[in-house]
Amino acid sequence: MQDKDLEFLADTEEDETYSADILTLTDENGENFEFEVIDSVEHNELTYVAVVEVFDDKKAQEEEPVLIIFRVGEPDEEGLDTYDVVDDDEEYFEIAGIFEKRLSEIYNIEE
Repeated sequence: MQDKDLEFLADTEEDETYSADILTLTDENGENFEFEVIDSVEHNELTYVAVVEVFDDKKAQEEEPVLIIFRVGEPDEEGLDTYDVVDDDEEYFEIAGIFEKRLSEIYNIEE
């Protein structure tokens, strides 16, 4: 998947309302998917983001969210970041453990 429309809505100190960081990715078939960025981390000189998919359908929102981890890749020909699924099991479990530790203080994470 490649980032075709990256929009980060940052909170300001003056604004107490929550604004989600939304990442829109387009797959190889041209279909768009929206994700809320939960956290990001740099590890071994690579950047990873933990996201959950954003759904328009209320029923889908009632389901337990699934945390997805992407590795930030090299920018594409348009200068936009690319996002790669972490396929290597060892790399995935190492990064998932980092996110689990960081996020367990904020969210109720079940193993």
